[in-house]
Amino acid sequence: MTDPTKRFLATALVAAAALAALLPASAMAQQAYPSRPVRLIVPWAPGTPADVAGRVVAERMSSGLGQTVFVENRPGAAGTVGLGEVLRQPADGYTVYMLSSASLVAPLLFPSQSLDLLKSLEPVGMTAWSYNVLVAPPGSPLGSPRELEAAAKARPGALSFGSGGNGTPAHLAGALFSQQTGSQLTHVPYNQFPMAVGDLLAGRLDTMFLTASAALPQIQAGKLRALAVTGARRLPGLPAVPTMIEQGYAGFELRSFDGMTVRSGTPREIVERLSDELAKAAASPEVRERLGTLALEPEPMTPARFRSVIAAESDKWLRIGRSAGIKAD
Repeated sequence: MTDPTKRFLATALVAAAALAALLPASAMAQQAYPSRPVRLIVPWAPGTPADVAGRVVAERMSSGLGQTVFVENRPGAAGTVGLGEVLRQPADGYTVYMLSSASLVAPLLFPSQSLDLLKSLEPVGMTAWSYNVLVAPPGSPLGSPRELEAAAKARPGALSFGSGGNGTPAHLAGALFSQQTGSQLTHVPYNQFPMAVGDLLAGRLDTMFLTASAALPQIQAGKLRALAVTGARRLPGLPAVPTMIEQGYAGFELRSFDGMTVRSGTPREIVERLSDELAKAAASPEVRERLGTLALEPEPMTPARFRSVIAAESDKWLRIGRSAGIKAD
């Protein structure tokens, strides 16, 4: 190699090093991200709304990111088992946490942990909203929320409603019903959500505010009777079933969100990259159709907007939880 060539290469290398030094670390991270698969921690069991929505959206995001986004289920303790795993990992965007409404009451369930979700996590964006349906077995005499209210007042504590555990959407919906009506229903929490559904189908539970994605096939098969939905409007899959608000329960709106977050301290450029790909996935007709058949409603939003949703929903869920005296199972 001639001396001029050596000098040229040396000069080029020095210039490249100088340019790299001028680039912020976050910009270099953005250029390189993602260089390997991304892990999506879903802190709930397979088949739950968060799991289903996460898998559908992750598949679409994988294409946009150019790396696989794979789901890893880490259920337990109102989502805090999965949260702990995320907080043990570097803040580099390779471990994403699916935050769900059911985790918002974790500070009530585990007060000694001093949980602050919005300090520990950086919002990325919404995946989907889900709703609950007030249902009863087909042989039940209950045909409406008003009949449930009357029966519960006539026999305080005699009627039961199930849930997948304390602080879950099904539990808070039942607690809200009792608070609004002044009636007393007996809450039966289950460690496994399918066990609650099984007892409901067998008539061992009187009623349940069942997740719409789980309720729809049972209602369509005639195995459960739908009395009301908890959203502000009727569900497309159950157009004949009125909302709780329509049936005279003013302000009875309870919906659950699932959305992606990362550990606080993750570079802004990585958060924005994930957010852009999540928004594209949630807005795609294919994803909307697949989630819609499960009564899940995607709503793309910015990290800032998702942060405000988390804060507002947290206030609401904690208020209901405190009034109900919710504690760990």
